[in-house]
Amino acid sequence: MPVQAVPQGALVQCMGVVDGQLTINDLSFVCSGAVTPTALNNLVAGVETWFTGSLAPLLSEDWSTTRVVGTDLSSLTGPRIEVPSVTAGGVTGEAAPNNVAACVSLRTDQRGRSARGRNFVPAIPNSVITLNTLSPTFITDLLSAYAELIGAGTFVAGWELCIISRVFEGLDRTPPITIPVTGLTMVGNSVRSMRSREIGHGA
Repeated sequence: MPVQAVPQGALVQCMGVVDGQLTINDLSFVCSGAVTPTALNNLVAGVETWFTGSLAPLLSEDWSTTRVVGTDLSSLTGPRIEVPSVTAGGVTGEAAPNNVAACVSLRTDQRGRSARGRNFVPAIPNSVITLNTLSPTFITDLLSAYAELIGAGTFVAGWELCIISRVFEGLDRTPPITIPVTGLTMVGNSVRSMRSREIGHGA
């Protein structure tokens, strides 16, 4: 599909590593004004603080953050900012296998698949899994961490977590649209599988 500029949009990628395999979680944001290098840098710095201070403490020590990358999507030649980040997961004990994940569903006030998003959280501690079921406390803590990202200007001034919709009914949106994230949920309490994180694959 052709590359599409997203008005006032930015992509932030939270990268980590577990058992030698890369993990990436994508977060999309929309700016209240023009996406400047300063605004993008502030966003990346804010997400890096959240990544290491709110998400990492919930995950196994077998995993660690590596970097946070922000890309200006408002222009096809916009800047890209990368911030190194080295923080181990905060839970002592072995992680579940690489493909095991907790799926956080990002919701908006609109219906349809184009108005929802997901993050597959890696390195779930085995201690919070019974067979295939996540502990209620872990689910609550994970959703609370992601809730810190929601709201216009409440996470980082001038930015809002959003879903970027590029396609509708099989046709490219021209331009893509951004839909603010208004809520979070986990559909069920079972672990999910992300096969691309298996040994020998990657993210």
